[in-house]
Amino acid sequence: MSNLSLSAYCKARNLPKSTVYKALKAEGFDTSDGLSPDAVAWADSYFLDEPLTEPTTATAPTVIEVGNHRGALALPNAPTAINLADYRGDVALTSFEPEDVDRFLSGCDGFLEAVEADYQHQQAITQRKAQQAAAVKAKVEQVKEASLVYKLRSESLALHNAAIDAQVQRDMSVLGKPQQPAEPAQP
Repeated sequence: MSNLSLSAYCKARNLPKSTVYKALKAEGFDTSDGLSPDAVAWADSYFLDEPLTEPTTATAPTVIEVGNHRGALALPNAPTAINLADYRGDVALTSFEPEDVDRFLSGCDGFLEAVEADYQHQQAITQRKAQQAAAVKAKVEQVKEASLVYKLRSESLALHNAAIDAQVQRDMSVLGKPQQPAEPAQP
């Protein structure tokens, strides 16, 4: 048996060429000159549940004799190998490489982790903003109260200062008035 090309092997068994190539390389088989009989045997045992067999010569039809009142029946020859690709039509079976599926799943896991981390980050920012908003509201109320107290105190001090100023004015104006002579005392 001569070497079989990798393409012919994969086509006959409906296997992805890259998968077969990688498996054979991993096992140390050289595929540059096609697949040796040993490589074909190993690949069949690795990829197929039942290795393909070479078509054998047709067997002679089975003759069943039931008696002399009937003629001989010839049963049709059963196929020795069935290629499901003939029944499937031109629709090719596609398969994903395990590494591609793992890479996809890993990418999905990375996306899910990033989404969760970003959500936690946004939640922390929102909580910090809520705390700051509460602190701002409390400070505004404190400033309003302090402003009102300051205004009332200032008005009170202004009234008190006005009263003091009026008293000082009265006291100072007494000095500028002539004094009335005191009446002499009577004997």
